[in-house]
Amino acid sequence: MTLDRLPETTATVYAELLEQALAVERTAPESAAVPGGVVAKKLGANSYLYWQIRKGDRSAQRYLGADTPELRAALARLRRDRASLDLDRTALARLAAMALRGGMLREETPVVSVLDLLAGLGLFRRGGVLVGTVAYRTYGNLLGVALASTTLRTQDIDVAHDLAIALATLEEGPPGVVEGLTALGFLPVPGLGRGEPSTSFKIRGRDLRVDFLVPARSRRRDRAVSIPALGISAHPLPMLDYLIEEPIPAVVLGGVAVLVRVPRPARFALHKLWTAAQRSPSESAKSRKDRAQAAALLELLRVDRPADLDDAWEALEARPTARRIIERELHRSLDSE
Repeated sequence: MTLDRLPETTATVYAELLEQALAVERTAPESAAVPGGVVAKKLGANSYLYWQIRKGDRSAQRYLGADTPELRAALARLRRDRASLDLDRTALARLAAMALRGGMLREETPVVSVLDLLAGLGLFRRGGVLVGTVAYRTYGNLLGVALASTTLRTQDIDVAHDLAIALATLEEGPPGVVEGLTALGFLPVPGLGRGEPSTSFKIRGRDLRVDFLVPARSRRRDRAVSIPALGISAHPLPMLDYLIEEPIPAVVLGGVAVLVRVPRPARFALHKLWTAAQRSPSESAKSRKDRAQAAALLELLRVDRPADLDDAWEALEARPTARRIIERELHRSLDSE
């Protein structure tokens, strides 16, 4: 199959966009990217400040403290930082528009809005990795090709977390993930067990859903894992640690440019083969999708980045059972060609 490569000029624009997005992340204070603003409330003779995220007729608030000159000064600095960040985001949006005009893939607006919120709340700075089909759809832009199967649309947003990184950032800040998703209209999906916290959020009447995942550290895979630094719980999955180890930055393109972290493409492809083999017969459609995404990435990587495949394969040495399963899947795909 011939690779459908994007124009070199477009790939260059994307590389510049990614470089600038990383520079903005390094230099901008994290608080400046948090969506929302400050509201004051009077209680008797005293005034108190709250951080509020508002979306349409929905809002979520978190208490900041008493209205003091010190807090007001801190908020004034935040406003200056935000003004500078707004200029940077405008420049990034211009580059994103150029990349889209050059033929790169545009993600759907609701997905971009959620990712922009999560990025602003610091998820991808704190060990969050975008996985699943939305992550797969970033690889074409990242690698400069129009990947097969990118026409498969999904509004399932899967975010996995390296728990060690998340636990290392325990500071309290403006509204967290749950508050932000609530302001966008999301509701928690009840946990599997009685009293189990939710690891998923969904907008009623729509397909849009956000799932939080974490590597399984024990045989208990039905118990949600708390991530205190983010104020959320996540569902444990096996082999997720292999997938999200050493993630790389990517930009999701839409009306805005959103900097995320995604798995290394070679690991993603091999992990998809493992996932396809784990699915039950009732999930045959999902298995076909897994194998199609793996095949498209493997075809590209064998030509452009064979060393990446070697590295991803070597990383499976500590997982002999998974390696045998993936090897069978690779032979299966070669026999079907």
